[in-house]
Amino acid sequence: MGKGKAMKDFEGRTAVVTGAGGGIGRACARSLAERGARVALLDISADSASLTAEAIGGAGGTTAVYAVDVTDPDAVEEALGRVERDLGPLTLAVGAHGIVRNHPFLELPAADWDATLAVNLKGMFVLLQKAARRAVAHGGGAMVAVSSVAGRGPRATCADYAASKAGVISLVRSAALALAEHGIRVNAVCPGVVDTEMTRAIHRQKAEIDGITPQESFARQAAKIPLGRIEAPEEIADVVSFLLSAQSSYVTGQALNACGGLEMN
Repeated sequence: MGKGKAMKDFEGRTAVVTGAGGGIGRACARSLAERGARVALLDISADSASLTAEAIGGAGGTTAVYAVDVTDPDAVEEALGRVERDLGPLTLAVGAHGIVRNHPFLELPAADWDATLAVNLKGMFVLLQKAARRAVAHGGGAMVAVSSVAGRGPRATCADYAASKAGVISLVRSAALALAEHGIRVNAVCPGVVDTEMTRAIHRQKAEIDGITPQESFARQAAKIPLGRIEAPEEIADVVSFLLSAQSSYVTGQALNACGGLEMN
């Protein structure tokens, strides 16, 4: 995206980003800060979020770090209270947290299913509900949940992840319908294969299951992408910033694939 005064469309506004220490969360936080927002960085790892804060601060942005488990509603509520005291009224939110593991369906432990749904789906609900209550009090806002193309179809080796991301799409639609009367837009973005440590970890696991190298696993996935390459986290961040901005003022309840054509539904 371009820089400069014309792109400072979030000037004076406060945004919260969960999973802010990860690849997509970090890129989203940096994009929002570049466009003028004060950005609250929430992550279960304060160290990871602090690296994001250093990058934003080094570029002249305003940010603060909060170590939070998104599955704990009380902890999220307390953290958002601190965010507003530290950075100002909260009207923008990005849910970029998430976990994924690979298990063949017949070997998927119930405990892993529970953990994935708790973080990816319950945690997203907690964020959207808590952030929306504050945005209602401030006259409106916009929120984006990071889902996945995995939520669009079956995944034999990560059924829990696919189910959680399909749930996020459904949650976004319900939240958008419920919050429209309050002037709050809610949308989802569905990345494909993004160059992050999470993606690399997925392919290390998949390679072990398939009996190939991680590089071969990555190459197999890349070969399925019509645009012919893996996407950068910053490309997801650009879509997220668009969905939060006034440029998408009539867009709500949508799940936008940003995946190089990997999914087209």
